[in-house]
Amino acid sequence: MGQQERLQKMREWIKTTPEITLDQLVETYQISRDTARRDIIQLESEGDIVRIKNGLVRTGANRTLKYDQRTEQPEKERIAKRAAMRIEQDDRIVLDAATTVAKMTSYMPLYSLQTITNSLEIAERLGERANVDLYVTGGKFDPHARSLVGIKTADDILHYQVNRVFLGACGLTPEGLFAENLEEAIVKKAMIRSGAEVIVLADRTKFEKRFFHKVCCFDQIDVLITDERPSMDWEERLHQANVTIEVAEEELT
Repeated sequence: MGQQERLQKMREWIKTTPEITLDQLVETYQISRDTARRDIIQLESEGDIVRIKNGLVRTGANRTLKYDQRTEQPEKERIAKRAAMRIEQDDRIVLDAATTVAKMTSYMPLYSLQTITNSLEIAERLGERANVDLYVTGGKFDPHARSLVGIKTADDILHYQVNRVFLGACGLTPEGLFAENLEEAIVKKAMIRSGAEVIVLADRTKFEKRFFHKVCCFDQIDVLITDERPSMDWEERLHQANVTIEVAEEELT
């Protein structure tokens, strides 16, 4: 069975099944785990599913992904590593609760930093670093992202002025950056207002994904770091908005 035929069968399957494991795909289609992962990546790029560890969940399924169920993605690691290179000595930075932003903590240089975050995951990772003055916002706890959200969180953030803001993206369309829910959008907007430079981390699957809550237009973003060079239309659109595009390409071994 060729990939296109297999993908079509998967599309039909996920219409009736909200969650499918990697092992189920391997057994059903008699393919390798690597092939199954590539098929899942293709379906995610179409917006049909969301990847989780060892499987997939149908988009819109009545299921909240816990933070530790989110899949490991090498492209996000590359983006995080590239983003961490933009941090400078004695920077004041804001880190939002996106998983790609959290991965930055593994690559951040050992500089003296003042860091503000609404992410409990990031707070745990940076809490023992003596060189980091860490500030954690208040707000309503969101177990989905292990973060603090809402108006209280946004108000806390607006009390700070920082050099750089690092944001994840749920979706990017020609209209701008989108968030999955209102409380998350409110926090991201406050972060943008607090920063001299706004850096968005978004892998290629986030392009052309629209959600209900708009965060900002592209003219409020300074840098977009992604894992694959976008189309010519996207490059022109971002150039017109004076957004610098950085591509975290796969490293040769």
